[in-house]
Amino acid sequence: MTTTQKPSTLFWIIGIVLLLWNLMGASAFIVDNFFTDMIANAYNEEQMAAINATPLWSKILYGISTIGGLLAAILLLARKIGAVRIFAISLIAIIIHTVYNIGFANAMEIFGVGAGLIFPLIIILLAIFEYWWSKYSTSKGWLK
Repeated sequence: MTTTQKPSTLFWIIGIVLLLWNLMGASAFIVDNFFTDMIANAYNEEQMAAINATPLWSKILYGISTIGGLLAAILLLARKIGAVRIFAISLIAIIIHTVYNIGFANAMEIFGVGAGLIFPLIIILLAIFEYWWSKYSTSKGWLK
């Protein structure tokens, strides 16, 4: 039997920030995949062609990573240990999706270094942090 401890203030601050971050990710996924007309003006013709040519499996991984991250953040704030597993799944999905975009879909050439390389790598780093934080929170007895 494990006992749970009262989380620190930092736990709640980080949890809320992660929730907001993942809300933005889930929103981006929904807009990028279901409201492409809304984003068409933000991209040139080559970029829109690349977005529209994205394979279904990559879109599914994008959804798993973003919706999963949102669910995991909610579970983290609810102090449920399931957050660890879902953050792990989200991280794996992000890595595979990003490797495809950078390595095979030429995202860096089409979208530029910032949007095609740096931002995706920042997302992976944040996902690693989310997973680590959930594991750390478990070790502190904050998740049950």
